[in-house]
Order: sequence, then C-alpha cells, then structure tokens
Amino acid sequence: MKRLLLVFMLLILAGVVVAGGTSSVTLAQAAQRAGLATISGNVKDVKGVGVKGATVTVEGQSAKATTDSSGSFKLTGVAPGAVYLYVKTPSAAYLDGETLKAIPVKGSAKVFGVAITLSGRPGAKAAYVGMKNCTGCHDEKMFKSLDGAPHAAAHSRFVTEGTSHMVYKNKWPEPNGKYLPRDPKGKLLTVQDPLDGKGMVNVVLCTKGDEPGREYLFKFYPDQKEGISLTEVDLDCSDKPAGAVWIPVAATIGGEGNWGEGYTDPNHKIADRTPNFGEGKQRYMARIQDVPYLNKWRKDNNISREGQKQDYVPFMPVYMVQDGTPEGSKVLAKGEVGAPMFWQKSPTDWAKPDNTLSRNCAACHATGLTIETKDFPGFKAVVTSWDYKDLNITCESCHGPGSEHAKTSDKTKIIAPKYLTAKAGNELCGQCHGSHDGKSENPMGIFKPPYNAKYKDTLGHGFFVPGVYDLATFYFNFDKARVDRGSNWKEGTFMTWPDQTHGTAHSMEISELNRSVHANNSSEKLTCATCHDSHTLDAGPASLKVGGYDFANAAYGNNTLCLACHAASGPFKNISKTDVAALQLDAGRKVTKDGAAVTVKPADTALARNRVARAVAKHMQVGAGMGGALYTPDDPKMPVGNCTACHMPKTGKLQDVSVDAEYHLDFDMNGKSAVAEGNVASHVFDIVWPGQSAILKNPDPSKGHDYDIMPNSCSKCHAFARTSGDLD
Repeated sequence: MKRLLLVFMLLILAGVVVAGGTSSVTLAQAAQRAGLATISGNVKDVKGVGVKGATVTVEGQSAKATTDSSGSFKLTGVAPGAVYLYVKTPSAAYLDGETLKAIPVKGSAKVFGVAITLSGRPGAKAAYVGMKNCTGCHDEKMFKSLDGAPHAAAHSRFVTEGTSHMVYKNKWPEPNGKYLPRDPKGKLLTVQDPLDGKGMVNVVLCTKGDEPGREYLFKFYPDQKEGISLTEVDLDCSDKPAGAVWIPVAATIGGEGNWGEGYTDPNHKIADRTPNFGEGKQRYMARIQDVPYLNKWRKDNNISREGQKQDYVPFMPVYMVQDGTPEGSKVLAKGEVGAPMFWQKSPTDWAKPDNTLSRNCAACHATGLTIETKDFPGFKAVVTSWDYKDLNITCESCHGPGSEHAKTSDKTKIIAPKYLTAKAGNELCGQCHGSHDGKSENPMGIFKPPYNAKYKDTLGHGFFVPGVYDLATFYFNFDKARVDRGSNWKEGTFMTWPDQTHGTAHSMEISELNRSVHANNSSEKLTCATCHDSHTLDAGPASLKVGGYDFANAAYGNNTLCLACHAASGPFKNISKTDVAALQLDAGRKVTKDGAAVTVKPADTALARNRVARAVAKHMQVGAGMGGALYTPDDPKMPVGNCTACHMPKTGKLQDVSVDAEYHLDFDMNGKSAVAEGNVASHVFDIVWPGQSAILKNPDPSKGHDYDIMPNSCSKCHAFARTSGDLD
C-alpha cells in the first residue's frame, strides 16, 4: 500500500494524474517508471583529458546526455537491465566510442564512474609514412612481431619478394628435371600464351642452379600450329625450342602456415605453435616486365614504369595447394591428386593488363597505397601508377596514416584501435577479412579490395581507414550473402552455403561474426581483438582481462580462452575463474590476478581439470548426447571436448577453385568419399548439425560433388555425419 501511495504521489508530481482519475498510464507502468536509474561518468581522450560536447546515449533507449567542459555526463531515466552506452564524437578530432561490456543497472540505482575513452584520429591531410618512422619511439618487442621473422604476425610476411619463403621446394624438379602440370581431368595443362596473350600453350615447371641462388621458372612453349598437340615426351626444361618464353618466379604470396619456419618446415617436423595463420596455398608472382605480352601492351599504351615500385602479376597459372586431403590417402578417387599439390589458377587469363598486384591485391597486402588508373578498350581501371610505404601489412593499416603523429608524437593524431566501437573495431579487420572476393563500391565492381574514389583526395587516398569510414561505403553490397559460387558478385561480399550464415571461403570472418551471438548479446560485444592478437602468431590476445584475472595469450586447445568468459555461468556455472587460471598455467602460459602472478598447487590443478572435464562432458551430453566420449581437447586428431571443435567447425576452405580433394575427405558410412572438414573455421560459433549438410545432396549424384555439401560440427570425427555428394 505504501508503495502504491508513493507511486501515486510521483504521478501527481509528474502531472499524469488528472481530476477525477488517472491517465492511460497505469499504476504498474508508473511503478516501473519509479525504478528508472541514473548513470554518470566521464568521456576523455587518449591523454586523459575530458571531451566537451560529446553526446552519450543508452543503446535502445531514449536517455541522452551531453558532456560538460570536464567531459562529465549524467544520464537520467535509464531503464534497468544490462545496458551499453554509445558516445558520438563532438568533432572530427575524435572517433566515436562505446562501452564494449554491458553495464548492469538495477532499478532506481545510481551508477557512478563509467569511463569511456575516445580514440583520436589523423586529420584529412595526414599521409602514410611507413613503419620505419614508428620504430624510433615504440616498443622494440612490438616491431619484432612485425619484422617478418618466423614467429612474427602473418600480416608482416605474407608477401615475400624473391623465393626465400617458397614452400615445398622439394615438389619442384631438380635442374635438368621437369614437372608437367595437368588439368583436373589429368590432361597436360595449357595456359594463356604470355608472348601475345592469345591462344593456349604448354607449360613446364623448371629449376636452374643450386640453392640458395636457385631459379624457379615457368617455361612456356610456343603456340603450336593448328592440329598439332605436344606430348609429355616433347616437353622438357632444355633450352629448346628457341621460341620458348621463360618467366622466373620473382616473389611468393601466402603459404607459410601456422607453425615456426613454415617455409623450411612444410612437413611439420616442428610442432605447430598456434592456429592464427592457416596453411592453404602459395601463389607464384612474376614481374610484369618479364611477361612479354604485358611489357609490349604497356609500351603500346604509353604506360611507363619509370621510378615506380615493382609491380607483379599476382599469380602465375600454377600454384601450390598446401592443405586438403593428403597425398596417398585411401579416400582419394582414382586419378585424384592429394595435397600438397600443384594446381591450376585461372589458366586462360592469368596474364592480363588488369591482373596486377597493384590493382587486385595490394590494398590488403601493402600499407600506404596510392594508385592512378585508366580505362582501356577491353580493360577497366588498369593501374598506370602506384606507390606504397610498406609491402605487407604494418602499423598504419590499422592505426591510420601517421604523418601528424610522427611529427608531433601527439597520441590524439593516430587511431587507437582498443578505443573503437565494436563495429569499427571489427571493420578494422574486416577491411581485409570481410570478403574473399569482394568488389569496390566506386568504381563499382572493379577493385577486389574495399575502395571508394569519392575519398581519393582525402584521408586514405580512396582506401578504407578504420573508424573514420563505414566499410559498407567501400564494398558493394557489403555483408550481403552470396550463395552463387560463380561470378555473380553483385549478390554480396559474403560467400556462403545455402543457409546464408556459414562461409564457404576464407577472409570472411566479419560477416560470420556479425551473425553470431558474440556480436549481439546482453553482456559483452566481442571483437576480433577479444580473441586474437594481430601483432603475433601466438594464440589468444596478448591480454584478456576477466574478473580480476589477466590471461596472457590464453590457450585455445584446452579451452582457456573460451572458459575465461563462460566460466561461472550457464552450463559452466560450477567452473570458477580460478579453475580457468589453473588451466592457463597448466598450458604453460602466464596469468595474473590484480597484478600479482598466480600460482596453483599441482593437487589444485588436478581438481580444476576434473571440474572442467565434468562440466564440459555434461554440456556435451545435454547438447549432443556425447557424455560417453573421452575428454581429449588437446588432441588435434580427436579434439573431443574442445569448444572450437564443435562451435567453430571448418566450413570453408582457403583455396580458390572447387575440387573435392581441396577439402579434407574421409569415408562416409557407406564407404564413399565425403567432405569431413574444410580448413577455415566458422566464426558464427553455433553448432552446424549433420542435418544441415545432408539436405544439400544433389538428388542426381552423377551431377554432384563432395564439395557441394557443407561440413558440420560432427563430420571431422564421425562417419555418420558425412554425406557423399557423388558416385564414388
């Protein structure tokens, strides 16, 4: 009664009670209004200075406040629950910010001390300066992670000029030997003639000289007269015929894998370190001036390369497929080639004026790019001039052009990714991990990387800058599902299985994450940086702070990374953060609590492992009837109980063409070959059930393929979960 009286008095004060009765606002609604809370805090810049005039709102609510001269704000009328705050920058000196972790708000509560930091940003005229200008001031350890060394981040060593990082050199022939590439039907491969761009000619892979100066070459035979076909006996690596075109491998792109020195240890004799850089393929690049047709075409069209950076044909007509069904596997059909293997890549059109590193690849494989283009008959937007600051991905790809920051050391003149909104933070990675084969917004459908000519004369020179721009304005139909595996790029950037949720290819993690509960839940907005450290190959983020604990490079294999957040709630309510800390230490990694190093007695570690095993086993039993399975999360061949094994099935693949053997094949229950898994982990974090795969089977198996059928969460380990797509 007293509660209702209080509500009635509040209604009178609010003017909603009128003579003769009440308005349509009921007493129950009024009671709810009486429970509205307040949130106060401060918005500051990266120097700790308060930001005046910033607009602070509550996501999904109408509560709004503006910061005063000290950056302070007070939100009133906040409905209770788990809420996120968003800060709209007051000027172009900052980027928008938000709380990535939800703020728990109780009815009628007063929440104090919410602090939100806004990243600075480069001005419109800021220019790229290159990583060498960063090394003078910043931590040496950071740059060791970006120097191209074996354990450095993949970003820093994806493209290597020369052949020092070539994988599987043993697959190439010895001098005076030969390797004859074949097409999917086993016939000798013929490819676009590099002499004049017309016709199809035979190609042989050859080597000359000894290491370390050995040359790796493609020998292209002259175009033959009509009716004449060369045979295996006719092809070799001799100096004859005189009309053969020899093109050396001038650089490699990709392929080093996720282990130590992958380019010297392709057979994994060194134990794999981490899952942060998958092994998939390596392409061989040629200098454009080494391709006679391109050299002549440029001269005929008055395109000079004088004073420019070296440009390349980004792939030659044969490349190395590293991962897939292993060679010699019993599941391979007759004539089917296993991995590692040489395979064809665009054999009919590899040598074209518009197929250059500068045009199709450099935005995601170089930093500080500027380009000039021109349309020619039959070819749109051919790059006529280009420049970059760093080959490979370095500091400014994520932090923005650094000239102003380098000149002044002002922290507000550079992008601080950790203070970006979840959307902007994910788009930072999504500029390259947002599409396998996207197309630019402007000019529409021309460039593979995100590009918009509208911004050509301002920050980024037309290329995306994280936090400053919206990625959807740089990709055509960004994040829209594309089910067509053909050339219909207009469907969208996200190449998917028919469910339009799980990706079929690589470099599309952001679209999967956007469709996951991690991106949209009531407790925390996860970003790529929550689980990954872009500066290193080490698994897990450099620092994951949860419940007073700080996990350094939290381990994937024993579930530390996942349980650090999921422990003490839901199906894992009986696991404590202390138990997870014990797992982290047991994996040989560091963990602190409130700044002090954590130590756990062996007996307590055993108890913690027992509690985790029981909780995970129960979760498997309830979710998938797996209670009787052994708990072996650290076994990559049978990772039972590993969170990612079930919640991140490898539904996609790294290679560019669709061939059954480029997936990991295994036998189904009927002894036929079927896809067990791909080699790109799903980032939707849901369970893909076998039923979702089975419905994709072609009713006419004579027209189907194994690769038509999506891998699922069970198919890696269980024959019953695999579905053959064809007759063998």
